[in-house]
Amino acid sequence: MNKMKKLSWITAFMVSFTLSLGAQQQGIVRTLERPGKASEGITGVTISVLEYPNAIVSKKGGKFAFTLEGKRQGDPFTVSRVQKKGYSLVDKQLKGRRFAYSSSVPVEIVMIADAQLENDKKRIEDKAYDKAKKNYDQKVAALEKQLKQKTISEKEYRAKYEELNANYNNYVQLIDQMAERYATTDYKGMSDISRETQECIENADLERADELINSKGSFDKREEELLNKQQLKEKSEQLSQQLEEDIEQELADLVHDYYNKFTIHASNYQNDSAAYYLERIVRLDTTNVDMLKYTASFIDRYLMDYPRALGYYQRALLHAQEQYGMVSNQTGFISEFIGLTYDHMGDMDKSLEWHHKALDIYEQSEGLDNPDAALVYTHIGRIYISKDSLEKALEYTLKGLDIRNRTITDKDDLYFSQSYNNLGVIYTSMGDYEKAMEYHMKALEQRERVLGPNADGTALSYYNIGLLYYKLEDNSNSLIYIQKAHDAYQAVFGPTHPYVINTLTSMAGIYYEQEELGKALEYYKQALAACEQFYGVDHSTTQQYRDFIATIEEKIKQQ
Repeated sequence: MNKMKKLSWITAFMVSFTLSLGAQQQGIVRTLERPGKASEGITGVTISVLEYPNAIVSKKGGKFAFTLEGKRQGDPFTVSRVQKKGYSLVDKQLKGRRFAYSSSVPVEIVMIADAQLENDKKRIEDKAYDKAKKNYDQKVAALEKQLKQKTISEKEYRAKYEELNANYNNYVQLIDQMAERYATTDYKGMSDISRETQECIENADLERADELINSKGSFDKREEELLNKQQLKEKSEQLSQQLEEDIEQELADLVHDYYNKFTIHASNYQNDSAAYYLERIVRLDTTNVDMLKYTASFIDRYLMDYPRALGYYQRALLHAQEQYGMVSNQTGFISEFIGLTYDHMGDMDKSLEWHHKALDIYEQSEGLDNPDAALVYTHIGRIYISKDSLEKALEYTLKGLDIRNRTITDKDDLYFSQSYNNLGVIYTSMGDYEKAMEYHMKALEQRERVLGPNADGTALSYYNIGLLYYKLEDNSNSLIYIQKAHDAYQAVFGPTHPYVINTLTSMAGIYYEQEELGKALEYYKQALAACEQFYGVDHSTTQQYRDFIATIEEKIKQQ
């Protein structure tokens, strides 16, 4: 992970605070080191520093330097712009970050050519898709063979086939994100075995990658050795340069392997294990704001463990405040997601409080007439929906939509579908079903076009339209759309996620009202099986489904 390189700078910041008038801050802008392609300095990159009056342009070999008069060693300076046509920053959050002034430790900026990024992403995506499809076809063939040989029942075959489809669809959803991650992985400084592991991952050879990671020995032992060295470093005032390099390399190596393990487990929809490896990363790389946010988001979305996710968001906010200042896009963004997590936990007052904190930050950093603020207004509108304050919900949602219409030129931007969806919910609650259907269909049309049918945003639109048809007493169309929502949620999250359980429950309830007790019983039993896996057999939610099933079975007996 490229951000690990920054740890050496942070350590260097703590070394000396002696006065150094007129000392030069050295730096270099270089390319990523990739398989078969060494890192090179980039000439002609424009760098701006807030505390320095003139723009700086990198020279031969990507080198640059500037002098900050009156600065002490360790005093902060802020990089505000890094730009060269045809190149992008690897570390997207570098602009606006505060660095420590040092006459001995250079600033290292890593960029990637846009054409190379697209080529590498496509190569990695193509190999991942090919490998995923091959594995899927092999497993389907094996299942069909088992069915033909009657070593499994038709029911077992269907269950395993559905699980296989869910796992395949989940991995396909992850491929684009993983391709971006691996296409921007810097090979500079990696050991030979780590290089080979990374190349195996990029070539979709996950089995070999797993073997290579495991060949390094126990994670617990490796982590213990690293932690021992870190403790030794803290105690020693004169830590040798070699030990410093060992710590940096071993930390980067562990983090790479933890993320690779996360990728392997996430691709098989083993979300508890995948989250475990993300948490090991942030246990070691404690101040990495992006990884803390990513860990929180994964736990929130896939495990729905909201208190656990909230803890990581709060840690991310603390470090973002230290690194970017109290008022920045980063602190505004994280405050917003803390508010969303409180929303998921059902604490609407706390959620409103944190969303208004985010608005205050955006107002100070960039003003309120921008897409970031528009999203917060949309979220606040959703909170007021939950509080049954429909007039306020409509006010905030329309305010967010108005800002989006004025500031976002790309009308395929999915922020619009969030506004349309929320307006659909508001008008449904107001009893204006015609207007509600108009907005829900606008949201669905955009999400199907941009995301495709198997995405959680599209699933939400299917589900809301299904509920609206139910209110219109059109149970036939209601079932069609809720079934679509079920299929989409299952493709994204697998068969046991609460969103999937909710769609099963909704369909069971409709069949129950229609006195189709056999159908209702079938869907409640599917929901029970999912509950047992997600919540556990003794959970109160699981017991509720057993009670539903017992009630229906008794009613069927009495017919």
